[in-house]
Amino acid sequence: MRIRAARDDDERRVRALCARIWKDDYLPECFGAWVRDRRGRLWVAVEDGRVVGVAKLTLLGDRECWLHALRVDPAYRRRGVATALLEHRLARARRLGARVARLDTSEDNVAVLRLMRRYGFRRVERATSYGATAAAVDPPRRARMAELDALWSLGRGRLLQEDYAWRGLARSDVARAIRLGRCFVFDGRAGPAALAIAEVQGAARGAHGHRSRLRVRLLAGSAGAMRALLSSLRGEARRSRVERATVLPPAPLWRTVRAAGYRRRWREAILVFERRLEDPGILAACP
Repeated sequence: MRIRAARDDDERRVRALCARIWKDDYLPECFGAWVRDRRGRLWVAVEDGRVVGVAKLTLLGDRECWLHALRVDPAYRRRGVATALLEHRLARARRLGARVARLDTSEDNVAVLRLMRRYGFRRVERATSYGATAAAVDPPRRARMAELDALWSLGRGRLLQEDYAWRGLARSDVARAIRLGRCFVFDGRAGPAALAIAEVQGAARGAHGHRSRLRVRLLAGSAGAMRALLSSLRGEARRSRVERATVLPPAPLWRTVRAAGYRRRWREAILVFERRLEDPGILAACP
């Protein structure tokens, strides 16, 4: 078995592999863009001329990387394919300067959980999706650039949810959200007590059944302030003419989210794992 960068002519084989695992996989939609990513790259494991595994490495932000879209042909499992794809991506990420690697998986994915333990990853989040319909309530106010320092203090150390990836929040992320009108706040007695970064996604039902929504990508602050802010975001959803607001909060915030009128949308939860790449044991060389 060898691992190489995916090529355009692999698309049909990758699609067929994904179809053998899930009926509604997002990877084929991303294939074209991921093949063009020359830094992290999309990687395939090949045996006897057949694509038997695929996985993506994405370089992010402040020397971070995200390991996602690991797929192994069911007929080739328990042969070291997943391990080889993980080691290859970790080695490449380290060589390219990444200092931390993260990934997510469903909490019932026993094979990946075992792999995480073996390679020294620690769980940093357990999250699931909540949603609430748009409501006729007052929407929250948008943040002002003069509040950047206070908002950065609230959000520092949190993970920002991007499409198919989570990464450490940067001060520039908050500044950009303010400029784009995507940063919302709830005021306490001494200034902002909670912030949310949220944006409208989708105008119609998409390939994976997602209707238009106000997606909350980051939530931070005191419990009471976050509850009030989430409630008012239902008003923002109505003002934006979308059906609902959704949020993917870590487990410690679930009670706060429910108190704001949001209901759980997924039965399962996802787990986010992290490993510092300065740790020993990462392979130093890769193609």
